[in-house]
Order: sequence, then C-alpha cells, then structure tokens
Amino acid sequence: MDENNMKQTTQQENSQTATAPVPQQAAAIEKETGKPTGTEPVSPDAKRTPPAKEREKPVSKPAATKKQPKPVQQVKEEDAAFPAKEHLIKRKVIKTVQLLLMFLLSGVIAGAGSLLYGQENDKLICNIVMVMLGTGIVIFALNASEIYGLYFYEHKGDYKNFILFYLAALALSVVFPLLPASGWPFLIVFVILSLFSNSISGLVAGSVCLTLSVMLENAGGCQIFLLYFFSGLIGIMVFSRLNETFKVGLPIFISLVNLAVCLSVNIILFEEASFSLSQYMFVAINLMMNFILLLIILKIFSNSVIHKDRDKYMDLNDPECPLLVQLKELNKNEYYRAIHTAYLGDKIAKRLGLNDVAVKTCGYYHRIGVLKGENTWENLESICKEYHIPPDARKILKEYVDPTEAVVAKETTVLLFTDCIVTSIIKLFAKDAKAELNYDKIIDTIFDNKLHSGELFHSDISIAQIRAMKKIFSEEKLYYDFLR
Repeated sequence: MDENNMKQTTQQENSQTATAPVPQQAAAIEKETGKPTGTEPVSPDAKRTPPAKEREKPVSKPAATKKQPKPVQQVKEEDAAFPAKEHLIKRKVIKTVQLLLMFLLSGVIAGAGSLLYGQENDKLICNIVMVMLGTGIVIFALNASEIYGLYFYEHKGDYKNFILFYLAALALSVVFPLLPASGWPFLIVFVILSLFSNSISGLVAGSVCLTLSVMLENAGGCQIFLLYFFSGLIGIMVFSRLNETFKVGLPIFISLVNLAVCLSVNIILFEEASFSLSQYMFVAINLMMNFILLLIILKIFSNSVIHKDRDKYMDLNDPECPLLVQLKELNKNEYYRAIHTAYLGDKIAKRLGLNDVAVKTCGYYHRIGVLKGENTWENLESICKEYHIPPDARKILKEYVDPTEAVVAKETTVLLFTDCIVTSIIKLFAKDAKAELNYDKIIDTIFDNKLHSGELFHSDISIAQIRAMKKIFSEEKLYYDFLR
C-alpha cells in the first residue's frame, strides 16, 4: 500500500511539474544546459501572455452565416402557392373590369332611353346620373355581401350572370313605359336579380330598373314605384331560400296574389277612368306573364345552381363507381362498411328533410382516404379534387374527418351517428356472428356518449331532429341483421 501511494504521489507531482515547472527545477536545468529556461515565478493575479505564434496569428473575422436551403416540402408549398395567388389576382381583375363595364353601360342605357322618349337635356342628365348612382350602390352591395358572407347561393365573386341579367333588365325598363302601367312585369325582374345575387343586391338592382321606367313614363310617379317595389320585395323574400327540395309552389302563389292585390288597389281603384274589363285584362296578362317567366327562370336556376351537381352525385352514388371498385378490391370490410353507412344515412337524411344525396355520397366515401394509406383529410382531400366531389359533400367530409374541424352541418351529424352505429354492430358481429344483440341498448349508448362528449356542441341539428333520428335507427332492427 505504501509503495502504491508513493507511486501515485510521484505521478501527480510529475504531471504538475510537466504543466508548470517550479523555480528550483528551472535553476537546475539552467545549470546543466547553460541555457535559460525563461521561466519566472508567476503571481496568481498575472495574466497569461499568449505565445509569439499565437500573438502573431491574425484574428479571423466570424464567417458570414450561410443561408440555409429551404426544406423541399416548403419549396413545393411555395411553388404551389404562386399559381393560386396569380389565379386570385386574375379573378379580381376580371371582376373589376366586369363591374366597371356594368357601371358605364348602365349610363349608356339610361341615356339612350331618355333620347328615345325625347326628353330634354336636364332630364336626360338627371336620368343618367340617377341610374349610374344606383348602379354604384348595386356594386357596393355586391362587394359588401361578399365581405360579410351574405350570399345564399354560390354567386360569391362570380357576377357575370348577374351583370347580364341586370343590363338586360335595364334595357327592358326602357321598353316597359310603352305598355300600360298595370302590365309591367317587374315582379320577375326583382326575383331574377335576387336569385343571381342575394336579397339586398337584388332589391337595390330591381329598384334602379324600376326608377328608370318611372322616370321615362312621366306619369304615376310615386304610386307606381311603390306598387312594384313592394310586390318585388315580397317576391324576393319568398324566393330567398330555395334548397334541394326546390318547393316553389307556395312562393309563386304568394308572390302572384300579392301582385294582384297591389295592382287592384293602386291602379284599378284609383284610376280616374271609369271601370272597365280592359283594366282587369292587363292585370290578368301581367299575372300570366309573370307566372310563365317565373317557371322558366326557376327551371334555369334549378339546373344551373340548385341541382347543378345532380349528375355528378348520380355517378358517385353508383355502386360501380371506379372509386368504390378500388375500395372493394383493397379492403372488402371497408367497402361493406361504406355501403351500409350510405344506405342508412340516405334514409335518415330523407326523413329529416336534409341533403340526402350529399349524405349518401359521404357515406360511401368517408373512408376513401385508405386508398392512399391512412384515412387523413390530406389523403381524402386529394381524392375529392381528383374525382371532383361536389362542394357540399366535401364540406361534410372535412367536418367529419379533419380533427381540427367542428361538426356543424346537420348532414355531418347524421353521418357521425350512422357510421358509429354501423361500425359498432359490425365489430360485435365480428366477435360472434350468431350473437343476439340488443340494438336499442347499442343505439341508446351511442347517442348518450355522443351527446355528452361535446362533439355536437357546434352542430346546427335540433333536439327534435336528434330524437327523430334515434327513432329511425330503432326502426331499422331488421336491417342490422345484414351486418353479420
């Protein structure tokens, strides 16, 4: 032990002397070699002087930080964003040009109408200014409605149809004063302009057209304006919310009855001429004309706006659709789950008066993301774009699949319950195909869990609709046996 301790002590001393030689050692070295060591006692407070080489070495400036290359994914996202940005700029420019042309042409139409009726210069200027001012208000209403989301249908940012109808209505407003005041078909003008924009924009645009006719007519004035203004206002209100069911019978009846009352009170009862059947003849012609034009316009509106995706939905809801065939080849369990979810979802949506074709489509394709791996919204969204799945169905699928989205639409709520019930029953039968399941208990449990989980906190569905949906599920007990 003593030898080991001595060796360790010696090694420590040697290491210390190797690093910092003491004065005695320096003197001994000078005596033997005759050369000075240059080693002097160093005080603890002295600063270390760098060696000559180190002193002479120039101080290098810190190298400029190299710009790190962007990740490949970020570069791809930025590259993809450029075309989208250019497309938005192009759309904005086109929209601005269209609205500017509408503004200028409205003044041209008003001026041409004034010249046609031989009005003096002061009235001509007044008509042009009033119509262009009204058109400016229409443009403001369109932009304000776009900012505040006041469009009922898919016209946001796309005004070409509205502009065409508005300019045509202004041109017809020049012709209307050639007819008796009781024969002006302004009801259809107000309805058309509101259907292809929204209520406030349609009301303003219809009022501008009516103002032009009244200014050119030079008789009747305020009385005729109020007659057609209120009849047009009623027409806008009853046709403002058309959905997939497209029930137009009652709105047509209400608008025509209101027009008949307004015409009878304001023209027939207050006309200075004696009573005659010809007065009612023009009223009848006006009503018949508005009725026929309403049917034609509503048919066009149905095909171009309300049911424009009908053919696409028919293709997607065909069991032989290529997407469903791919799903069946990849995973039969997912395919049968989609088939059963689509059937029940469609049935419930019809009973609740919802968009049944969209719910059926979402029932088929709410798991279609598995074709690209996991059923994430990114995978599902790419398939939606590739196969042009309509916007209504895409919105429901996003709310259902994307975890960052809240369940808002009633159709999404129907899909949520339908898929959960179908999946639960299929899993229970997978464990025991001969099991006798208590379907009422399963349905009650699922509804209780969903209602207490907070998933439906933002949903638009009502308590009455939830109860009706639960009742429909309970009535389908015979169908659940097909899930074995």
